[in-house]
Amino acid sequence: MTFLADTHCHLDLYPDYAGVIAETDRLGIEVIAVTNTPSVFRTCVAITGGCSHIHPAVGLHPQLAIQRHCELRLVPDLLKETRFVGEIGLDFVTQNAEERNIQQRVFATILENSAVYGDKVLTIHSRRAAGDVVQMIGPNYPGTIILHWFSGSLRIMQTAINFGYYFSVNPAMLSSNTGRRLVTAMPHDRVLSESDGPFVAIGKRAARPIHMQDVVNKLAAVWNVDPVATADQLSENYRRATGNT
Repeated sequence: MTFLADTHCHLDLYPDYAGVIAETDRLGIEVIAVTNTPSVFRTCVAITGGCSHIHPAVGLHPQLAIQRHCELRLVPDLLKETRFVGEIGLDFVTQNAEERNIQQRVFATILENSAVYGDKVLTIHSRRAAGDVVQMIGPNYPGTIILHWFSGSLRIMQTAINFGYYFSVNPAMLSSNTGRRLVTAMPHDRVLSESDGPFVAIGKRAARPIHMQDVVNKLAAVWNVDPVATADQLSENYRRATGNT
């Protein structure tokens, strides 16, 4: 069965989140609903109302690590409530050494906590830190790794491919020459779709899970593959990566 899937969406951060959630649930779109801090995870669970296609994830965004690292203590208990983890990772836009060190400690701790279970699905931020992220995760991580909005080098991408990671692709990536170049180099069976909404825009509107059909169409053009076949491939990739549907 072919379906749409959004593997990285901040559902709780839309101004009209209730409408986006209702639309997503009505259309049966699979969504990994990432969170930016552990303390909002249960709020995300509450607002999604037990929708069977929406999967809240425990996260601590690297850009919030220095302010919210004290929330790491919440992570072990929250991991008992979901298979999904994110948004986590590193963001080395900052040049501050202390902030980078805290990001690395937070990321390493969440990786360790998640590895205990062996079946977690992690969606990971790696802006200007792709090499460090891949090195920290390594080749034998006991779980599914999805590199969200990957923007590293082709060399680092190949290492990630060799390690068995997936890559989630959004409309912004498919609208830039650099993004399309990276997507072209990704094996078709390792690609997943994402919106990164509401932080990515389509026209003048925030991207939403319903816009995953746009990702399918743009990806089909980049791959020079029929959109139906592209949708089938993405559905199969999602099943394999998550074990869902």
